[in-house]
Amino acid sequence: MHRAFMESNDPTVRQMIAPLIKKTGPHFTYIFEFLLLVGAMAIATRNWFTGLLLYGLYTMFNAMAFNWIMRGPK
Repeated sequence: MHRAFMESNDPTVRQMIAPLIKKTGPHFTYIFEFLLLVGAMAIATRNWFTGLLLYGLYTMFNAMAFNWIMRGPK
């Protein structure tokens, strides 16, 4: 989802990420996503249920944001 979101040519997406890309570079969001996933794995090694719950919530919110952006304004 992240890759499709970042590589879409949607004007809303471009407008949202343009300031971030100017400040941090074009690959910062991929690094941030990777760090979130590593953090989720670290939590899962200590308490699998909490890791599963947090990762599930993260995935759900990511899917909702992806769906909202790709559908566009009505």
